[in-house]
Amino acid sequence: MKIKCLLLRFIRPIYTIVGIMFLVVLTACSTTDDVSVPDAQQPQTETAEPEKSQTTEPKPESFDGYEDYIDYISDIPEFEPYYKTVFAFEELSDGIKSVPIEEVKAMYDEMKTAFNYVLVNEYPLVYRGNYEGETSFVDGYEEYQAAGNDKVISNPVNVVSLDQEGNEFLTTPLKTILLGEDTFSHFDNSIDVGRNLKKSDFTLEAPNKPISVVLGNAYKDIYKIGDIFSLELISEVMDFQVVGFYKSGVSFSMNVGALQDVNLDHTIVMPHFIPDYKPVGEAAVFQHAYHIGELLSGYIRIPESVEKINEDTYDHTMDMIDEVAERNNISGLYKMPYWPVGFVW
Repeated sequence: MKIKCLLLRFIRPIYTIVGIMFLVVLTACSTTDDVSVPDAQQPQTETAEPEKSQTTEPKPESFDGYEDYIDYISDIPEFEPYYKTVFAFEELSDGIKSVPIEEVKAMYDEMKTAFNYVLVNEYPLVYRGNYEGETSFVDGYEEYQAAGNDKVISNPVNVVSLDQEGNEFLTTPLKTILLGEDTFSHFDNSIDVGRNLKKSDFTLEAPNKPISVVLGNAYKDIYKIGDIFSLELISEVMDFQVVGFYKSGVSFSMNVGALQDVNLDHTIVMPHFIPDYKPVGEAAVFQHAYHIGELLSGYIRIPESVEKINEDTYDHTMDMIDEVAERNNISGLYKMPYWPVGFVW
């Protein structure tokens, strides 16, 4: 499949744009700059990266500088502060396919040892064919409806894509969350039927082996434990096997000010697995590289309480990351904005 054509059917989510624009501003600003979360837009993407998933529209908030933001998150009950790390695909010399696979995996292992490091990533699994299911499972559909007649956001249901030969087929993105192996335990007490993810789910020995998934409660009317279905991950169709269902109403909040509310009722939750096989073919190589690169797009827990986070906290964390990156020859391939984000589990 032509990668550019393939990825045009990913819908750019509102919150991801808000978050990225906000984090870019944070990286460039000082602690006294005035910062506000801008209105979301949906420009046509020209990059080769899959677009991140959208769960719910963020609440509008603005902050008059760093101290105002810290005051805001200090008042959020059970807010856990983190620094967000982002793998810098744009810094690769030869595009996504040149991700240094082994070096990234080695740095990821060190990050888990050096920090309380969690992965919560969002890029939708994609249904191929004519989608006739409920739109509540479709990533970005609520945002499309909310846009109304403005049509700033395209309808994500049954988007026409092209295969390598130029043949048309339909794609629909489904709400998906990828959890890291140190993150899924937050939901151990949230399982209704079946089991939660487990450590062994985070290694995939072969591309034809089913990937274990836990489904939101609303999926109980569609699937049962043990069912296997096929969806496109990034650029290849993979098999997924249902191992559990969450209780109704399981949710958490994340990112800037924990303003992004994530409800799992209509969501597929899968492990951010590490593939233990050599990819074959253009689409497989692309998926392999992007998926592994995203291991370094995670969250580093800040041990200090929110009101004690300062410039020294950031500098110390950044120095530790730089040391890990230098040992693994990945210097310059990551970014970490200054302002903390966070979770409420």
